[in-house]
Amino acid sequence: MNRGPTTAYGRLGDISWSTYGSHGQPTTPVLLLHSVTDSSEVFAPLLDPLAADRLVVTLDARGHGNTPLSPAPFTVGALASDVIAVLREVVRRPVVVVGHGLGALIAEEVALSEPSLLVALVLEDPAWRVEATTPDGVPAFLPSYLESFAGADEATLLERARAEHPNWPEDELLPWVHAKQRVDQKLAARAQKWYGRDWVGALGSIRVPVTVLAGEPRLGSLVEPEDLARAESLLGAQLTCVQVPGAGRSVRREARETYLTVLRSVLSAADAVAQG
Repeated sequence: MNRGPTTAYGRLGDISWSTYGSHGQPTTPVLLLHSVTDSSEVFAPLLDPLAADRLVVTLDARGHGNTPLSPAPFTVGALASDVIAVLREVVRRPVVVVGHGLGALIAEEVALSEPSLLVALVLEDPAWRVEATTPDGVPAFLPSYLESFAGADEATLLERARAEHPNWPEDELLPWVHAKQRVDQKLAARAQKWYGRDWVGALGSIRVPVTVLAGEPRLGSLVEPEDLARAESLLGAQLTCVQVPGAGRSVRREARETYLTVLRSVLSAADAVAQG
């Protein structure tokens, strides 16, 4: 599958990363962080529209895509440390960080831990809430969800993707399938820590512009109205909330043009600040 113009790809330790577009672009780079059981490949449909005028950076979280699962606990802090290393060693200038689901928690942690590495934060349906976890911190849904696609072939998963996500564009389906085939089934056996912070409350310590893209809770969005109200009380004008009618927990797949319009607005604002 064509994933757009790959400028470079490689590993930093075990972490697999890729860049698209040109390092020489004067515009602000954008880093895309996937959610649990996805991989960097799920951003393939965004590469052409974004990499035309800026550097786009992706990486695979531990146990996803081309990055092996570490024997260490699977924590947001550890995943954020991987992102920080890639930003320092590969990108080497501030970026707009975009995260989906678990990736949004990682993006928040980067903003809190190393604020100088980013100029804006975009959270796509952040996983601020989870219904329950096991004693080892594993989200309760994860073991059975992982098992549901263990060993499935491409055709079977493609049929499932079409049935479960009838409103997704066709070019979103195979990246989803490939991600599910490559996620490490041992992930659910690792101790995990997603909720070491009050993620909504932590927004009050972030000093860059924050944009939240959320779907409707009735369609599966993890963001509740009270979360947005609390975020607004903490951030005021620093926060932009975009609730997308008809979308669930994957806004970019269910409302791509809205997603790209919002993201381009954030990127343009970041470019304007960078250019003084």
